[in-house]
Amino acid sequence: MKDCWFSLPETVYVSFDNPGLVMLYHTEKGHQASSELPQVVELIKDVYRPENMGVVSLDVYLPDDGIERFVGRLKHLEMCMTKAHVTNQPKPIHFLPILNLQNDVERLQEIGEAHMIGDNISNYLTRAVIHLNTECGKHCPQCGIAHRQTLCCTATEPPLAMPLERLKELVGQLAATSVQVIDLVGGDLRAYPHLGQLHALVEQYPQFSWHLWQHGANGEGFAAGKAKTDVVLSAPFETSDGFETLRNNPDARFHLLVENEMQVEQAERLVAGIEAERCEWVPVFNGENLKFFEDNVFLDEDDITSGPVSMREIFCHQKLNTNYFGTLHFFADGEVKADVNAETVGRFPDKSVLELVYEELTRNTAWRRIRSGERCSVCCYRFLCPSPGNYETAIGKENLCKIKSTVAIDGDS
Repeated sequence: MKDCWFSLPETVYVSFDNPGLVMLYHTEKGHQASSELPQVVELIKDVYRPENMGVVSLDVYLPDDGIERFVGRLKHLEMCMTKAHVTNQPKPIHFLPILNLQNDVERLQEIGEAHMIGDNISNYLTRAVIHLNTECGKHCPQCGIAHRQTLCCTATEPPLAMPLERLKELVGQLAATSVQVIDLVGGDLRAYPHLGQLHALVEQYPQFSWHLWQHGANGEGFAAGKAKTDVVLSAPFETSDGFETLRNNPDARFHLLVENEMQVEQAERLVAGIEAERCEWVPVFNGENLKFFEDNVFLDEDDITSGPVSMREIFCHQKLNTNYFGTLHFFADGEVKADVNAETVGRFPDKSVLELVYEELTRNTAWRRIRSGERCSVCCYRFLCPSPGNYETAIGKENLCKIKSTVAIDGDS
């Protein structure tokens, strides 16, 4: 390996988050290699030093058994490149993948608010969840819990309903943004006092993918133009005439809220024969079923790296939250949130949709929440993991994994 230049391909992500350890991950093949050997850590850090332009000479590090073994492993996994020195030829240059967001929020803030409250800012909003009402008489056991963990109906006392004129104004403003999906959520949507006008509103704005969220306990539901039907199902998982009608609707999707293995079995029997792509399994934390989450939701190393995870996803996880980014919740009482568990961004129509987007971008209640906690910030898997979401909030843990962040993966040391 002497007389060779050493560099890394653009498909390899490098993590130095775990102090004293370097981890390399192939974003296309899912291969990984890591080491705690100081000389190996220094070699990879040298590749990333700006003055080296992505290329270092292995002569500086050899002879060294640890370096030779690690580089040999990288070559076997197609995670490095070596090129022989050629007399009288200059040192090669290799451009490494770097995170470069031209529209990063900090940069936009430096440019000024006038730029952010313009045409560009409308591109950030891609989904709107409109909570039309909070009236429902079913008193489901998960009411008040599930909607804080997943998109779901909920009821309050006293019940609330969004005024029709406010709804029309909201949808009109959303039409001037990049919103692609509008979710209509209740309560029992059948109790919304302006139900008859929903059909006309859906027809007026065909550019949106409309979704009507209804609980299976409320019967066969209703239709509004070309809106898709999303059916929430929770225990007890029992069939009914309304459910049989919905299961025969090819546009209906089912979201099965489960808290334990027994409910999973019950739900499986209920949806037997329905195409798998029409069913989503949604674990719900009830404060007493942590073991169910540890067995079925918490991630281990194989779960995290089995993807593979693309370089684009990794870069996204470094700057924004892929669970929340681009979505705002508009509630019947006028409140607007980026995360139902977070603080209020503002109120509509006191602030326009674009002003609310600006508020979230600059205040960051959810959209730019990354894995920055005490444990995650020193884990080499930090940005391979999914962004933090509502489960972390519900359970009260910053990380939902089984990983000891101080342990090397492939242990070349």
